[in-house]
Amino acid sequence: MDQHLYSIIVIIAIVIFGIYRRVRRNIGWQELNPRKLVIRTIIFFIIGLVFLFGGLTHPISLISDGIGILLGILLAYYGAALTTFEKREMFWYYRPNIWIGSTVTFIFLARLIYRFYRMSTSGILTTAATQKQTNSYQNMNAAFGNSWTAGLLLIMFAYYIFYYLILLRKKKQLTQTEN
Repeated sequence: MDQHLYSIIVIIAIVIFGIYRRVRRNIGWQELNPRKLVIRTIIFFIIGLVFLFGGLTHPISLISDGIGILLGILLAYYGAALTTFEKREMFWYYRPNIWIGSTVTFIFLARLIYRFYRMSTSGILTTAATQKQTNSYQNMNAAFGNSWTAGLLLIMFAYYIFYYLILLRKKKQLTQTEN
């Protein structure tokens, strides 16, 4: 039981650190570093594919996934239109719109907190800790919840994938006009 408690504490600490970094990227000027943007885009793309492929078994999931991806793309284009750019010395910086990024982060956090609340009140967390369940697919469905969960998460993944791709394209345009 102590090992289970420690693993939960480590997971919570990692999630809180990730949330802190995500919120920090939404506030203030950020260096427009193409290498970091490409790495983040690839990571979000891979994780987004995992959630997308997880919902292929249910038609309702496909609808929510599609809606989530479309909303994420629309928010990315709108957020990129509101992003400001500035050159300082030799590097380009961008300032994302705080409201768009915060909205996407809030959707993700609200869904995450709601799922943990539902898991704790339904006993999924305590049952999984005390009993060895053989069906891991059933455990995964119980943990992630209904078919709209992936759609809400895909809003965030689609937003950041397309937002970073737009920033990369804008960086190329800025350097071309500069030369």
